[in-house]
Amino acid sequence: MKKTLIITSLLLNIVFIAGASVIWSNKDNVFKRIIEVRADRLHSQFEMLSSEPAKVVFLGDSITEGGLWNELLPGVDVVNRGVGGNATGDLLGRIDQVFKLQPEKLFLMIGVNDLNRKFGPDVARSNYIELFDLIDKNIPEAEIYIQSVLPVNDDWKIIDNTHIPTLNAALKGHASQRGYTFIDLHAVFSDSDGQLLRNLSNDGIHLLGSGYELWRKEIASYLNDEHMVNQAKEAP
Repeated sequence: MKKTLIITSLLLNIVFIAGASVIWSNKDNVFKRIIEVRADRLHSQFEMLSSEPAKVVFLGDSITEGGLWNELLPGVDVVNRGVGGNATGDLLGRIDQVFKLQPEKLFLMIGVNDLNRKFGPDVARSNYIELFDLIDKNIPEAEIYIQSVLPVNDDWKIIDNTHIPTLNAALKGHASQRGYTFIDLHAVFSDSDGQLLRNLSNDGIHLLGSGYELWRKEIASYLNDEHMVNQAKEAP
């Protein structure tokens, strides 16, 4: 009996180790699938909810998604359309859901996942042009606020800041050409070495509450809300 238990235990351990090895060897595909199915769940909600107009829409990736914008911007009719893992190409596939909202103001931040996912800055720049053409066509009266891609720091091991200034320069140029407002968040989120300030993140890319408070403070004046502007001025 004891021998049988030992053999059974050994076999179970072998199966477990083999299974873990398969998962680890395919970890990129596993993580990709987790991101994809989560995005699908959000998209299905967006599709269900996107019939009512919204005055302010935040659009982007996980950095946007992580903001509790309804609480960060009390009294503002705001909708969050951030989706973790999204790159510029992903926005092209779901931008129609934003157009259905007919926002008066659109705050956009996107691009860092084009680098994380190894698409590169050239792909991002090309997608920007297509995205902005669609915005101009479908919500021509909206005020468009292009927010710079934020820096990362050394805690984030996937990419460094090499291409982020290039993306931001492209965004600033597009904003100028199209009459959008460019908001340079990068400057206030960076330390003297151009890295994301460490008190704003716990992983080198995603924001803590201090990061969202700084973000809120930087955009308050663009919301034309006196209460919000006064709150921003009083914030530490």
